[in-house]
Amino acid sequence: MDLVRHLEYFIAIAHERHFGLAAQRLGIRQPPLSQGLRRLESELGVRLFERDSQSVTVTDAGQALLPAAHRVLDEVEQLRLLARRQDTSVRTRVVIRVTPGMGAGHYAALVAACHRAAPEADVDVTEQASPVQVAELADGTADLGLLREPVVARTLHFGARIDLPLNAVVPGDHPVAGSVPVRLRDLGGSGLLAPPREHAPAAHDDLVATCERHGFLPENVREVTDERAAWGLVASGGYVGLTTEQPGRYGGVDVVPIEGDVLAMAVRLAWLDALSPPAEALPAAIAAALTSHNGHVRSADIHQPRAASELPAHRDAQHVVDGRKPR
Repeated sequence: MDLVRHLEYFIAIAHERHFGLAAQRLGIRQPPLSQGLRRLESELGVRLFERDSQSVTVTDAGQALLPAAHRVLDEVEQLRLLARRQDTSVRTRVVIRVTPGMGAGHYAALVAACHRAAPEADVDVTEQASPVQVAELADGTADLGLLREPVVARTLHFGARIDLPLNAVVPGDHPVAGSVPVRLRDLGGSGLLAPPREHAPAAHDDLVATCERHGFLPENVREVTDERAAWGLVASGGYVGLTTEQPGRYGGVDVVPIEGDVLAMAVRLAWLDALSPPAEALPAAIAAALTSHNGHVRSADIHQPRAASELPAHRDAQHVVDGRKPR
């Protein structure tokens, strides 16, 4: 059995919660995907999913094994990179910076698309705040950046804006858990977890203002850099979060869609000069990966988040950084 390939099947199904979408993401037909999953379940001796004609749900055993599956694939990728670097021939290194805040599904789809589009290169994908990305693109440290909108950088070339719909992350016992969809005002009474404002100030302010306009006035806004830590805080109660992950149950939290798709993570690819092979193939590959994973390309005249100075002060939202109020 090809354990690595079958673990890729497991992870794709777990994130998509749909066999057809998982097969599309992997670039294979659905029957081999189903057969591979059955072989993996037989090899591990556990059932990873409960599935019927309406839904696919990760079992408790599947939830327990999913982090380990991610670690195995990460180690395999590192092994492949190390092996390629032993080659005496010169390989091109392409550095890609990605704004924090994307869910694991989008991030994995992006990385996989880069390696498929440029197999002859060492593609280095890491997270970086948008202001730092702009500086690294300008000085040549990075080749490509996926920036959080709005972006102001006259020297850069930009791809199309892509909107990644945001869903709500709520405790498993929250009144709206399992609801399809949830209204923002139904999240009232909870604090909101959000990426640090310094990563993208205008986008952060626009997100909080949109929540308020739709009736959700958070008890406080706590800035958290790591989505895994954020989900742990949600599971412990008192907070809700936002994610680009697909709706479903993930251990102690539920991801539920928001009515009207009123919130989205707007991103845009950027680069400094004309891209040469193999990097020139990457913008289209990344855009295709994100749009196939529930992202939407938006035209340039669509409303952009306003600058922080144009937004009203948040009288009811008390900002907290890592549990401490700023002085």
